[in-house]
Amino acid sequence: MILLIKWFIAHLIGDFILQNKKIVTAKRQLKLSSPHLYSHCIIHGILVYLISMNWQNWFPPMLIIIAHFIIDTWKIYQKNTLFSFVVDQILHIISIISIWAFYNNPIEIYITIEQLQKNISFWILLTGYGIIIWPLSIMLGLATQKWRVQIQDQLASNENSLAEAGRWIGIFERVMVFTFIITNHFEGIGLLITAKSILRFNDIKGPGQRKEAEYVLIGTLMSFCTSIVIGLIFRYLIQYNNILQ
Repeated sequence: MILLIKWFIAHLIGDFILQNKKIVTAKRQLKLSSPHLYSHCIIHGILVYLISMNWQNWFPPMLIIIAHFIIDTWKIYQKNTLFSFVVDQILHIISIISIWAFYNNPIEIYITIEQLQKNISFWILLTGYGIIIWPLSIMLGLATQKWRVQIQDQLASNENSLAEAGRWIGIFERVMVFTFIITNHFEGIGLLITAKSILRFNDIKGPGQRKEAEYVLIGTLMSFCTSIVIGLIFRYLIQYNNILQ
């Protein structure tokens, strides 16, 4: 189980930390001619190989490279929508689990208490933060894209706004919400909502700001709701693991 979680972490690192917008754009423009497509897939294999620490077995990393290449090839020919992003990530998760099961021989896999005691809570928590910071940011961006287009001119004319400030504010607020739930401090979520409402009030109270106010409210509610749901899921997983221990 720990090996599977480590592979998920390797996927998060490869897909969201070591891959920026420039690489994604180059892959979409050049398609199969893009060197970034091949280097990106190879990086995933290298990460799995390093994090597995099984230096004699290079077969699973090779399968990861091949599976990632097939899935990413499909994605670069799709429109950049929430649906294609979710399907892409689901396919990656399925491929990782399938390779892990094949590698471990599913007939002989037994989830024992000893396996669950090997720092699995730490890996579960790390995976939760990874999901909150990277995949969820992209999902929320795609989900609110149709409203952001409607206020694009208004946002562009606001010279007092920092570049990508909203993105980083969203990341930090989701991390805080996730932390409050994991540590059983639900009251912190209410304080966070109140503080953000006060800070944003002066920015959106002016005339002609209704659309932007509604956009901020939709994005905030989406961010908080998804963070709460993910936090509750991972809180249950950690508690379940502690019971087994």
